[in-house]
Amino acid sequence: MTKNTTAKKTSPRRKKAANKPRNNRRRTKETNRAPLWAWIVIGLLVAALITLLLYLSNRPNTSQPQPVSQTKEEEITPPQPRFDFYEILKEREITVPDRSAEIEASVPDDIDYFLQAGSFKSNLEADKLRAELLLNNMQAHIESNTRNGQTWHRVITGPFTTRSKMAKARSVLASRGMSPLLLKRKKQ
Repeated sequence: MTKNTTAKKTSPRRKKAANKPRNNRRRTKETNRAPLWAWIVIGLLVAALITLLLYLSNRPNTSQPQPVSQTKEEEITPPQPRFDFYEILKEREITVPDRSAEIEASVPDDIDYFLQAGSFKSNLEADKLRAELLLNNMQAHIESNTRNGQTWHRVITGPFTTRSKMAKARSVLASRGMSPLLLKRKKQ
């Protein structure tokens, strides 16, 4: 009798494992956790208990009766507040003298205000800016000056008789992206 040596040798452990059906699902760890709603209820109960304890600790002690006054004369009336500032204001009243005549006299009448909107070497560029200012309802003219052999063409707006009119024109020029120069000239 010859033994078949080509047959596979199986161990007894493998035979037992081969006989059992395989379960491909992973086993999850089963833990005994409380559900989420139980934790929420427990937290609310603890918060209610703490609130109740704080309320009871801050409540005045009512077990001892307070003595009740027998007569109305013993009742204390709160003092009426006194407002003294009305009298203090009358005592410290200051009269301010009218200085409007002095202010008007200090403003010189012989000065006109002008704004220089730009200065160009080319008369064509100065004329374009003047046309743009005329479209914005501003009085504008070009003055030509020669310095050091070069001719400059300045675009001037004005004259403005008051500083408020000049400030309004300056804000219009600033909104157009220009930074005008203030020029003061005596009236001619």
